[in-house]
Amino acid sequence: MVAESTLQKGLSRYLSAEQLEKLGAVTVGIAGCGGLGSNCAFMLARSGVRNFVIVDYDVVDASNLNRQFFFEDQLGLEKVRVCKENLLRIDSGLNITVHNDKIIAQTALQYFADCSCVIEALDSIEGKKMMAEQFLSDSRLFVSASGMAGWGEPYMKKRQIREDAVLVGDFTTDIADYPPMAPKVLMAAAMQADVVLTHILGK
Repeated sequence: MVAESTLQKGLSRYLSAEQLEKLGAVTVGIAGCGGLGSNCAFMLARSGVRNFVIVDYDVVDASNLNRQFFFEDQLGLEKVRVCKENLLRIDSGLNITVHNDKIIAQTALQYFADCSCVIEALDSIEGKKMMAEQFLSDSRLFVSASGMAGWGEPYMKKRQIREDAVLVGDFTTDIADYPPMAPKVLMAAAMQADVVLTHILGK
């Protein structure tokens, strides 16, 4: 039996043993480790999810620090590696598999083969389309995001595409036209994390 972590002990104040067991049995795949992916991962880790597969090929840049789950002393390092390190500071007992690789159709299917939930957290329209093509027809939960740039209106919404597929965002703004700022990016990441928690724990 795996020893209970400090975080789990704390979470037991709010969640039942059955709920914690459900959260610990799920593996969440995250495609992209930027503003959406890194923040979604830390929110799920703090909420009791213990198994992750995270894929990204980028390194931490100064332009990431305004909204991503990284720090100044991690500049130039692989995002997936330092994201894992940061998550393990929350709970040292997490099971995190990372792949420093570009996500294409073949690698997405390969890396997320054993994941029960898949989160699309990519920057490009092409990447988002590719992930939708691979996972929208899948029976697993698929959570995607569109529109989270700038500040203020339009505000975030959730769109149920089908029972196991959800899109979050403002569905309008693009970082080509507006700057990516922490409040709206983290709102979208939080909504993605909440969709996963609702799927695991029920409404």
